[in-house]
Amino acid sequence: MSHKTGIVFTVKEAADGEPYLHMEFHDQIPGLQDEPPAFDLKPGTDMAKAKEIAKYLNENLAAYRPFPSRPAYGFQTFVK
Repeated sequence: MSHKTGIVFTVKEAADGEPYLHMEFHDQIPGLQDEPPAFDLKPGTDMAKAKEIAKYLNENLAAYRPFPSRPAYGFQTFVK
């Protein structure tokens, strides 16, 4: 089992009308939080710029590894 998940960034709007990025997970990983991470943007970022940022991230990021130093199950961690 891999300790990474496919991701997609979407734009959400906070109660005050400010856009933020929401990272959604495509796969289940043991120990992964239930609530996906949210990323606040710099003050004054409008919805169009937020969508541009999300598009860029979706085009350039392939996966998220919440536990980068933890090997996948069954992974050989030493040389025999």
